[in-house]
Amino acid sequence: MALPGLLWMWLLFAGTRGVQDGDMRLADGDAANQGRVEIFYGGQWGTVCDNLWDSTVTLETDAECLPLVRDVIRYFYSRRIDISLSSVKCLHKLASAYGAERLQGYCAHLFAMLIPQDLSFQTALDLHAYALATQDPRLEAICLQFLAWNFEALTGATAWPSVTPTLLQALLSRSDLAVSSELVLLKAVEAWSWEELATHKEMEGLVGAVRFPMILPEDLFQLQFNLSLYRSHRALFQEKILQALEFHTVPAQLLARHGAVNFTEDAYQPRLYTAPTWSASVTRDYRASSYYWYDPRQSFQTPAHPSFLFQAKLVSWTLAYLSSVQSCWNSGFSCSSDELPILGLSKSGYSDGTLGYENKALMICGGRFVAHVATFRGPKAIIPSALETNGSRSASFFPCPVGSFGSFRAVIRPFYLTNSSGVD
Repeated sequence: MALPGLLWMWLLFAGTRGVQDGDMRLADGDAANQGRVEIFYGGQWGTVCDNLWDSTVTLETDAECLPLVRDVIRYFYSRRIDISLSSVKCLHKLASAYGAERLQGYCAHLFAMLIPQDLSFQTALDLHAYALATQDPRLEAICLQFLAWNFEALTGATAWPSVTPTLLQALLSRSDLAVSSELVLLKAVEAWSWEELATHKEMEGLVGAVRFPMILPEDLFQLQFNLSLYRSHRALFQEKILQALEFHTVPAQLLARHGAVNFTEDAYQPRLYTAPTWSASVTRDYRASSYYWYDPRQSFQTPAHPSFLFQAKLVSWTLAYLSSVQSCWNSGFSCSSDELPILGLSKSGYSDGTLGYENKALMICGGRFVAHVATFRGPKAIIPSALETNGSRSASFFPCPVGSFGSFRAVIRPFYLTNSSGVD
């Protein structure tokens, strides 16, 4: 990927620590990324090609990054530089060494562009390890976000067994982890445990992070027969299953009255469950015969709440992709032209004043990876720009190279209002 304006990132070094020997700038240009290349040395600025200005600038770097230095010098003449994972990593190393925080931030942005290009997930795992080694919380957060939103694909990748116990623990602590169901997640942890990467104590921590109340009673009963983890951690499983069965069989008001349960704890919070029980998707469809994009919609039903007490009480939902004011009105929504396109989610059927919903919208790039997750504010979720934009619409967390999202998934996330605040 060629970025003709990349030199200004290099120049950010000087802006964070004052002018020092070896700093570079562009002088007398018509724009920020144009001008004559000058280097500061011995208390004065001089041009790179000035025969009367004699200086030697020393830049320390490791062997891995030596080719990058040559690339930067070549940029002075060609105004182009190839950006790859290794070159951005070297820029990040230099930025870290010289305390160039703005350059570090821009490198993090470039990492967010590069990580989705490798759906083997090895790049994300390597960068997460690198982020921990360099103590860069921004890069660590980017890696964790991608792995969380694409967790189920990660569990099916060849890189899954190489996930470290520390990383897996961090992922299992998140409510924005996208997976078909909590049972699927538990089975993935079981498969991961076969590699014997974790100690007995670490495995207890991982099992403890599984949200057993989000697993139905019938499936909870079968765990003792289906999981080797159950046999090696019997007491912990029995404790967690008892906790889950209490959640499934005792009304929330009674549990709250006796202080037996705090429903704000992670164990009682649904993740981004993508199975049909809790979600539905729509795909944009280009009708070539009519030369227009069709605004798709999908009707579906979910239980009112994950507790087994609500399994027969169904809520009806309709998810719609809305690209025009007219389509909004036709679907019963009020939209302004500047917020289009949006996703609309309408609700009907069973209603209960003790329940609330914090529903999410997954933006899927090319059917390959989740690039962004938005919250439904009331009945609407804003669709971000798939690529960077100078307009009012914010860009997706991870850029989508094809330029637009092909499909969208709504995930229903109910919760008890007891011990909670705020509800859409």
